[in-house]
Amino acid sequence: MPVDLVVDADGHCSEPEEGLARWMPHEYADRVPRRITDNQGNSRILFEGRVWSKSEGLGPGVSGPFADHIRGSRPGMREPAQRLVDMDAEGIDVAVIFGTSIALTVNGIQDQGLAAATCHAVNQWLVEEYLAPEPKRLKGVGLIPCQDPPLAARELEYLAQHGIVSAMLPTNVYGINLGDRRFDPIYAAAQEIGMPLSVHPQTGHDGQYGVSGVMGAGTERMEKYSYVHLTAFPFELMIALMHMIGEGVFDRYPRLKVGFMEGGCGWIPFWSERLDEHFHKLRPQWPLLQRKPSEIIRSDQVSFTCEPEEEILPYVLDTIGEQQVMYASDYAHWDCEFPDSVRLLQAVPGVSAERQRLVLGGNAIRWFELKADELPHVGHLRSSGCRGNLIGC
Repeated sequence: MPVDLVVDADGHCSEPEEGLARWMPHEYADRVPRRITDNQGNSRILFEGRVWSKSEGLGPGVSGPFADHIRGSRPGMREPAQRLVDMDAEGIDVAVIFGTSIALTVNGIQDQGLAAATCHAVNQWLVEEYLAPEPKRLKGVGLIPCQDPPLAARELEYLAQHGIVSAMLPTNVYGINLGDRRFDPIYAAAQEIGMPLSVHPQTGHDGQYGVSGVMGAGTERMEKYSYVHLTAFPFELMIALMHMIGEGVFDRYPRLKVGFMEGGCGWIPFWSERLDEHFHKLRPQWPLLQRKPSEIIRSDQVSFTCEPEEEILPYVLDTIGEQQVMYASDYAHWDCEFPDSVRLLQAVPGVSAERQRLVLGGNAIRWFELKADELPHVGHLRSSGCRGNLIGC
C-alpha cells in the first residue's frame, strides 16, 4: 500500500447551481437552485421556494462574523485544474471531494422527485466535468436522495459504476435519525456494493419542513452563525453515530462502513465511554445492539476525520485505534487551513511518523479501498525535488 501518499479524506467543491439545468430532466430544469442575496446582503441559496441555509453574515457595511485572517473561497472549488495546483501547494496527492451548497441542502428538499433529479445531476457533473481531468488524484463523493431510500439505493449503483468512492449522508432527514429502519435499503445496498457511506453535517436549513425536526441540533434556538457552527458539526455527528449504533444498524449490516466527517475527533473517546455506560446501565433500551458501542467504534466499520490542528489527536488514536482517523483539509471553506493543513497536522506534538503516515494517507487508502492502479505514483510531485511537506521528505 502506498502509505507515502497524502490523501485528503474531506475536501469540497462548489457545484454549478444554475448550471445544473444541463443535466436535469426537462420537467425539473427550471427548478435548479439559484444563488441570491438576502435582505441583509448575504449570499444564500433559493431552492424549492425557500432560502437556505443559516446566514453567515451580518449585512451590508458590516464585516460579518469572520476574522481578518480568514480567507475566502478558492477558484479550485469550481475549476479542477486550479484545484490540482492548490493540492500541490498543500502537499495533497489525492483529494476525496464533497459538494457544498447543494450537497448540504438536497436532503432537506420535500419534493422527492426534485431531490432525486438534483442528486443525479450533481453526480453527472461531478463525474463528467470536475473529476474527469485527473481521476487518479480527484475522487468523488456522490449524492443520494435519502428522502426516498429505494431511489437512493439505485443511485448508489450508478455511483459505483462511475468510480465514485463514497456517498454522502446527512445527519438526519426531516428530523428522522439515521438508525430508523426506513433507511435500511440504503445500508443494504451500500453493503452489497461495498461502498462506504460518509455522514457529513451542515449548519442547518430553515427548519420549516412541515414536519418535526431541523437539520442541525439546536440551530432553531440560535441566530449567531458562530453558535450554529460550533454545535451543528460535532453534535449532529454524535447523534447520528449514537442512533446508528443504538438501533443496530452496524449489527444488521456487519460489512457496512460509515465515516463521520468534519466534526473533529476529540469528542470520540468521551462519547464512546458515555455510550458504553448507557448501554450497560440501560440495557433494555438497546435491544437491537449486539456489541458494546466502543467495540463498533474501534471496528473497521467506522471511521472519523480530524481537524489538522487537533492536539488531542494522540490521545484519540491511543483510545479508539490508530486506524480510525483520517486527515481532512475542508478545502476551501472559511475554516480550512489552506495551504497549511498538512504541515499543521505534522506539527501536532506526540504523533509518531508511523501514525502520521496512517492519518495522512494510509487510513484513507484502506477506508475508501483505493487501489494502486487508481492512484498517482508515490512521489509523482517530487520529480523536481521534495515539496518539503510530504511524509518522508
